Amino acid sequence: MRKWLLVLVSGMAIVLLSACGGSSKKDEGTQEVIDKIIERNTEEKFSYTEDDFSFLIYYDKDTKLYLVDSWIPFKGEPNKFDRKYQVNLFKDNLETYRIDSQFDDDKQAGNYEVVYKSGQFAD
Repeated sequence: MRKWLLVLVSGMAIVLLSACGGSSKKDEGTQEVIDKIIERNTEEKFSYTEDDFSFLIYYDKDTKLYLVDSWIPFKGEPNKFDRKYQVNLFKDNLETYRIDSQFDDDKQAGNYEVVYKSGQFAD
């Protein structure tokens, strides 16, 4: 009886952990968002890869908008500055939030779910 209970609890924990907190796997839209942010932040003297950034990406299925909390590189140093973005792939629009509280307000106002975590957010 104890073995079955342990298996049941372990199975529930795995399902719960995998359902919460996003994923390290990207779909096509998420990758496009990442590529746009990397392109926006690439400097002439430095060539950055995705490994130089950290991403926490939220998506709202109703509005089809992405909100991105990211750490971007600067002058060759990875994960140097925190930047927040709103991305609309249908309008090919990438906006930078100037005020963190506006990002938080928009996130609270929508139906956003974490769809991807990487780098410093992967923990």
